[in-house]
Amino acid sequence: MLFAAERLMTSCHLSVDLVIGDVAVTQGKSYWACCVDPSSYLVKVGVGLESKLQEWFQVPQDVVSPRYDPDSGHDSGAEDATVEAPPPYAFLTIGMGKILLPHGAALTAREPNGCTVPLPPRLGVCLDYEQGRVSFYDAVSFRGLWECGVDCSGPVCPAFCFIGGGALHLQELVAAKQERKVTIGGLAK
Repeated sequence: MLFAAERLMTSCHLSVDLVIGDVAVTQGKSYWACCVDPSSYLVKVGVGLESKLQEWFQVPQDVVSPRYDPDSGHDSGAEDATVEAPPPYAFLTIGMGKILLPHGAALTAREPNGCTVPLPPRLGVCLDYEQGRVSFYDAVSFRGLWECGVDCSGPVCPAFCFIGGGALHLQELVAAKQERKVTIGGLAK
């Protein structure tokens, strides 16, 4: 089930709720930690460009179906000319008390599409806006879980997607470089 959820949405009819943080990051390094209720069905925790997160949530269900193929089938070669840009958002998928680490994660993946690790009591997220990098940590042991690039060409927000219901408590949000502290109250869905 976690592997299917990683491919975004499937054609099944589950409630999908997206919560976007009300504080956008536009510079520096930011860190926050959250606790995901282990009984949550599926939760995605991450960050994304504010504009793209809004677009993603408003896309019709059939467009994000695995059966949808945006490729016309014509082999024009135009796809080869594009430089691979960082994605507009990065999420870890959590469910059944486990985290699905994407392929290429720091831990050795035995599955071709990634592997699972136990959900820590607190999950940390660190965004380096200038470097365009987001890192996910076990916020108790500070062990790195996964790091990837993310598009930081505009305001980037913390984001949480609840698929089929779940709960999460945001514990802290700290913008480090400017010695400025910002706190977002607990989130629950």
